[in-house]
Amino acid sequence: MKVILEEQGLRDGFQTLSKIIPTTKKLEYINLLIEAGITRIQVASFVHPKLVPQMADAEEVCKNLKPKPGIIYSGLVLNKKGVERAIDTGLQHLACSISASDTHSQKNARLTLSEAKKTFQEMVKLSKANKITVRGGIQCAFGCRYEGIIDENHVLDMVEHHLDSGIDEIALADSTGMGNPKQLGELMSKVVEKAKDIPVILHLHNTENKGYANLYAAIEAGVQIFDTAFGGLGGCPFIKSATGNIATEDSANMIHQMGYQTGININKVAEISKELESTLGHELPGQLYKLLDNNTIKMI
Repeated sequence: MKVILEEQGLRDGFQTLSKIIPTTKKLEYINLLIEAGITRIQVASFVHPKLVPQMADAEEVCKNLKPKPGIIYSGLVLNKKGVERAIDTGLQHLACSISASDTHSQKNARLTLSEAKKTFQEMVKLSKANKITVRGGIQCAFGCRYEGIIDENHVLDMVEHHLDSGIDEIALADSTGMGNPKQLGELMSKVVEKAKDIPVILHLHNTENKGYANLYAAIEAGVQIFDTAFGGLGGCPFIKSATGNIATEDSANMIHQMGYQTGININKVAEISKELESTLGHELPGQLYKLLDNNTIKMI
């Protein structure tokens, strides 16, 4: 079985960094990730630059992307304005995402949950009218730092809402890292069943150090596409105590050890993480890139 990892470092990973990464450097990282075998890359989010300064160059990044066979470039959009901006860049794959938490929705998108669901349908309609592939996302699907537990039936209702809107892919996000393997396994099994032929994606954060256990549980539940970020970068500016995604190289290494394939060259991804560590001047949350820098130990 092949497990696909979508690289989120350029978007989720960079959005909380205080040091602005230049556009040319972002494009360099994208090319290096492709060389490492990554086939899906979320390159930017079309959000207000005053709220997320790191994404102020979203249009410039997208307009400088080089189309390559088998490579999917995507962007995150939270409202209709974001979709319109993305359309102007020629991007062919958009992640239209809203939150399962009303409180988080108001902080993250300035919309109540009811307003967000209506906006979501408008985003999908506009995207599809422009022949764009749509990934429908549900943030905070496994818990919210403001509201606590998110009811499973509420999440499944949102899955139905997204599927009925005509999306091409469905993605659930453990935005806060509150989910646990038992919860993930049970809910994702139901989502996979509901989705039928629609690809199911899982976005995992490692805030409570359960990200990789959750990855395993989701694979067992039938999920084959996961969001990761090189070096374990990431976090939401509008979630208390949010930390990074599960690391691309750490995830790929575990998946390979389990006997599955990703098509990813782990060492090449680790080199990107090492380079960014040097640029930022501090260690990244991921672990594997540090181990691969040590020639005196064996890896399996």
